Amino acid sequence: MRFVASALVVAAFAVTACRPRPTVSLPKDKAGIEIRTVALALSNVHVVMGEHPLLVDTGCPGELDQLEHDLGTLGVKLADVKCAVVTHGHADHAGTARQLQQRGIKLIAGRGDLWRELRGVHGKLKATSFFAVLLKVAIPARYVPFWPDIRVVDRYDLHDCGVDGEVRVVGAHTAGSVVVIVGGGKVALVGDLFRGGALAGYVRRGSPKDHFYQEDLALAHQRIRELLAAGVEYFVLGHGGPAKRADVERVFGR
Repeated sequence: MRFVASALVVAAFAVTACRPRPTVSLPKDKAGIEIRTVALALSNVHVVMGEHPLLVDTGCPGELDQLEHDLGTLGVKLADVKCAVVTHGHADHAGTARQLQQRGIKLIAGRGDLWRELRGVHGKLKATSFFAVLLKVAIPARYVPFWPDIRVVDRYDLHDCGVDGEVRVVGAHTAGSVVVIVGGGKVALVGDLFRGGALAGYVRRGSPKDHFYQEDLALAHQRIRELLAAGVEYFVLGHGGPAKRADVERVFGR
């Protein structure tokens, strides 16, 4: 077991060495809004382009310099960012949140994950497969604690952040997990509601799969179907992606 876990860590670092370059993952002519994406070591950070760029997630602890560099290659300056949405309080998504807050960026997160964020802890991970149990060793457990400026209970309008859209609490992955709805309802940035592809999302990135960890897997499936019923066409993911509606329907149903 220890050998397998060590092999997984080595494989994870080998894969991240070949991570995708920063890119426009969803062009405006396709969805009515442009999404730019930085693929960091373990997760994606997305930028919703609007009057001000909106960050969705913040990467792992220690990745701020890499994030800022890669954002720069996409023409995005942190000085222009007013808000960052933390989709949930896991270390690979909330890792640089406090540093961004210290740079004057307003943090938005679901209130249900406040206990994680105040303590800077990943918390217990409920695996959805045996492989996920082995993978835990590669995931950081702690990050710098922070107090979100906005703690969302149900919904939060993002107009003050410079984007036409809203944050919605969905739970499932964690109690406080949120999604970001933009593009007139056609685009959902869903954090870890599900994942895309294999090998940390670097292979077949648009192929939808259950996430490795879910506090409530049945609720995750329900939330995905609710987003489909609401008319979402593109799902922008925390790992891999984006995924198209037809592929999500095929895997999770309508």
